[in-house]
Amino acid sequence: MPLRYGPRPPMEDRMKRTLPRLAPLALAAAALFAGASPALAGGADRVDLTYRVFLGGLPIVEVDTRTTIDGGRYRMDNLTRTVGLWESLFKARMQSRVDGSLVPAMGVEASPTLFQLRYDGRVGQRRSVDVTYDRNGPVDIRAEPPNDQDGRRPVEPEFLLGAIDPSTAAMLAAENGADDQICKQTFKIFDGRRRYDVAFENKGPDHLNGNDDNFYAGDAIHCVIRYRRVKGFDPDWERANARKFPNEVDIWFARFPDLPRAVPVKVQVKTEYGVTVAQLIGRALTRTDSLGDAAALLPPPDMDHMGG
Repeated sequence: MPLRYGPRPPMEDRMKRTLPRLAPLALAAAALFAGASPALAGGADRVDLTYRVFLGGLPIVEVDTRTTIDGGRYRMDNLTRTVGLWESLFKARMQSRVDGSLVPAMGVEASPTLFQLRYDGRVGQRRSVDVTYDRNGPVDIRAEPPNDQDGRRPVEPEFLLGAIDPSTAAMLAAENGADDQICKQTFKIFDGRRRYDVAFENKGPDHLNGNDDNFYAGDAIHCVIRYRRVKGFDPDWERANARKFPNEVDIWFARFPDLPRAVPVKVQVKTEYGVTVAQLIGRALTRTDSLGDAAALLPPPDMDHMGG
């Protein structure tokens, strides 16, 4: 049960209602914040990126991502955490992890084997998802609370064929190649509860001013991501809020000499509460230990042990 407080000013009430709606956006953003290329033989390379998310100019969330490529395997870890005023009022943590294989093709293809998500916070109940994949899509789905206790119906098997997790889709969308080849694909996504389609469109070159010494300024590739809800969404929420929820996200990619591929430097989406913007504020490429033979399971959600 969420903690209850005394009367709040209208802005705080709006923020409390907004946080659960921002969780899927934060996950989508975190998914898009992964970039790495196949490592050289004999070791693993890891790209670490940090983003700060603003609503109405106020910092509300930070997203840390860690993408490790070890030969034919990849692992992507994301931690989303509240900051600033939101941290003091609505402290929350969300972790996700995906493990998968890189399959040589015309380009590099990625195939997930396990996707996990954990959420704990003062708004909403603890939530966890574990999805196991084979080449045809999800084959084992475990969600807490179960969908039938969460106001939604399970997604029928026929809608899961060919579906992948959001992080893997993002990695494929930002695959190596010329700037005009970024954001050219459409994916079927399943996040453990919901099935939706995501289409990437390349809008061409652009220039970002930065507006702050901590934010990227320079040439970028402007992309638009469009969402189409398919199955597994809360029907009561759909009736009341679907038209308000954004189905387009603007994202800008840029290249850095110390990173193997273009990475997102800015993400922007319009909501009923204002414009939400995520800015890249930190990056690093490091040599790291090889990935273990088996994917490590995330522990149950516990905000005090979820980092940040």
